[in-house]
Amino acid sequence: MKYRLYLVSLIYIFFAFSAQAFDIRSINNNKIISKAAYDINDTNLVDIENAENLFKHNKNTKKALTEKQKDIIKNNKNRSQPKYKGGAEELYDQYINSVVFIGNLKNNRLIGMGSGFVIKDKGKLKIITNWHVIDGADSLKVWLKPEVMVDENYLINEVDSYSAKIINTNETKDLAILKVENLPLKLKPVNYGKFRSVRPGQTVFAMGHPEGLLWTFSPGYVNQVRPNYKWRYKSSSHKANVIQTDANINPGNSGGPLFDKNKKLIGVNTFIAEGEGLNFAIAIDDVIEFINEKPKPIKKKKSKYIQKKDKGNTWIKKKEKKKSEKGSIDLSDAREVDMNKNGTIDAWLVDENDNGIYEIAYGDENEDGIIEIVAIDKNEDNNFEVILIDTNKNGNADEAEIDEDEDGKTDVIAYDYNEDGEWDKFENV
Repeated sequence: MKYRLYLVSLIYIFFAFSAQAFDIRSINNNKIISKAAYDINDTNLVDIENAENLFKHNKNTKKALTEKQKDIIKNNKNRSQPKYKGGAEELYDQYINSVVFIGNLKNNRLIGMGSGFVIKDKGKLKIITNWHVIDGADSLKVWLKPEVMVDENYLINEVDSYSAKIINTNETKDLAILKVENLPLKLKPVNYGKFRSVRPGQTVFAMGHPEGLLWTFSPGYVNQVRPNYKWRYKSSSHKANVIQTDANINPGNSGGPLFDKNKKLIGVNTFIAEGEGLNFAIAIDDVIEFINEKPKPIKKKKSKYIQKKDKGNTWIKKKEKKKSEKGSIDLSDAREVDMNKNGTIDAWLVDENDNGIYEIAYGDENEDGIIEIVAIDKNEDNNFEVILIDTNKNGNADEAEIDEDEDGKTDVIAYDYNEDGEWDKFENV
């Protein structure tokens, strides 16, 4: 691979971006180039589609849910399921009331729904769920299981909910912890198992709300354990120890618990991959490590107007050096660009030899003053041959897009899984 040595030498110098969210290819002379033709099949399980449809068709919700239940039964009628001699019913009775229904609201509109469950941390009841379940929310609502089973529409519109507050998130591991005031003390927090004890072939049980079918109990088996597994959604990348299972889970199961036969929590149901029965849960060790993390302050995003007011008139503001975590980069002579068109400079073009062609583009994706993005046009043909990507935003490039034939499209994606400066895998697109 002709760019291998070149990439290795650059990895500690440049920082990158999520290609899905910030297309730096469009920066040079407003030239629009399509993104990499690289599709990830992993799909998170927050029930966005159902949330949209639910409020558009309230009258038909119960009928739609009934039809969906029939579809699920039909699709899975030929799948073998484990049989149990006791234990499963006891597990259900013990923990089903500890599973909650979470609503993600933005501008007072429900934009997604998922699952969560009750834990005890520092003597107080809290709720664990996935980061993607609560991402983008203006407010969060939590419903407990009612004494009499109802459908999703009735629960949301007729049953009282609790307001939830985000305590901490870990986007990389796709986890979040919520605080809910005045939860009933009778709720039973889950007991933790151990990731090292999980074995392929053992029986597992998932709880959650697949496709709006509330408080569903789904048995299955562990298919495999996968340490340090990477997956991606449309605009985010993640990494954690995961458990692969064939327990029947679907959108709406995100954030729900996965138990073993000893009634121990061993994972958090998180995403599915394309194909039958390819379901994944974040392992318990990652969950415990996250619970014990020191909470990071939750920053409220300012409106674009306030951002402009705070930063002043950026088109006449004195150019300053933007800093990366590895040191400062002099951008005093760079061409400034407002990629997001919100009045704030967030990208810079550098012409190193003053010939009118920009060889390097730097970007500040989230406008926090730290360089996170680098694209390189070494042969000055107005096409970036190399784009370095820091998928988990820790300051180290762990992916790179390479345009070998320089046609404006990515031909190869390189991966540095352990971020040691050596590329572990090259994948043709």
